[in-house]
Amino acid sequence: MKEDITASFIAQYKKTPDHCHFAPGRANIIGEHTDYNEGFVLPFALEKGIWFAGSVNNTSVISIKAKDTDEYTEIDLDTLQSQNDYSWAKYFIQVLLALPNKNIRGAEICFGGNLPIGAGISSSSAIACGFTYLLDKLNSLMLSPKELVDTAGLAEQNHGVKGGIMDPFCIFNGKKDKAILLDCRNDAAELLPLELKNHKFYLINTNVKHHLLDTDYNNRRKQCDLAVSYINQYIKPISALRDLQITNLIELQSKLDDDVFRIVSFVVQENNRVLLAKEALTNHNFTWLGTLMYESHDGLSQMYRVSCDELDWLVNYTFNHDHILGARMMGGGFGGCTINLVNGDLGEDFQEK
Repeated sequence: MKEDITASFIAQYKKTPDHCHFAPGRANIIGEHTDYNEGFVLPFALEKGIWFAGSVNNTSVISIKAKDTDEYTEIDLDTLQSQNDYSWAKYFIQVLLALPNKNIRGAEICFGGNLPIGAGISSSSAIACGFTYLLDKLNSLMLSPKELVDTAGLAEQNHGVKGGIMDPFCIFNGKKDKAILLDCRNDAAELLPLELKNHKFYLINTNVKHHLLDTDYNNRRKQCDLAVSYINQYIKPISALRDLQITNLIELQSKLDDDVFRIVSFVVQENNRVLLAKEALTNHNFTWLGTLMYESHDGLSQMYRVSCDELDWLVNYTFNHDHILGARMMGGGFGGCTINLVNGDLGEDFQEK
């Protein structure tokens, strides 16, 4: 893939790129919608991702070629406007807007990869992270690891999806054969060995393509913020739903309306499941880990209500197959992939079926 992007760059710009970098996609074992509630998540970086090749030029224009779609645009650094209204161009612009007072030079860029779009494996964040890192190298910005994560995260949020820190953190910090237990309150991270023995994670794509701006994703985040405000005012001081424990739910049930209680309960339970999943993964208790994944999906579907018929069908389909220990929807929801914990392999016949 790197060679393909380099060749596409040379064909477009008639020179060799100065830099070529890779931004991986992200899978998440468990911990959905907990990151923006300052909770815990357990993701890992994928082998699939997006390559970026680039060189600086002596203009005030950044030229960008999208190899996979054969699209091309130019962004004028003086106006930060794109010639073409491609959806991906907006992420490039938002990264530039997230780097105020930086001496950014014009450049020629080519990017492309093998991440499915809208599959819940962080293709948009890979674009934001990859472009941020490329700008850092092309312009010798010397951004710190935290500044890289924060810039890419801010770019995505300013695009309209009010996500948390999980995706950019995992993309910048993922390591081979490691999962990341990330505390989204203080960015404290612990690398956990993915010693799966004979087990594997499979991502199965519903092919229901979602755009989180067009879903209730941001509404869920708003509902969580409103719940925190209410609990602060009438029950006890907290800074985020992460501060609640399972035992607090008994008291809250009589004080919150049913919809709010469902949302709060899911976040509190999911946050607890992440910590239990760390224990299960560390002890190689894959049956327990699979059970936690099934519980996570049930909560996402029935309590948080961010699943869809196709995701639920894929999860339900696994119940009759003993070698699949757990499955759940992954990502923001409303489409995309399920993540499945399998003892052994899913044969080609099974995958085709």
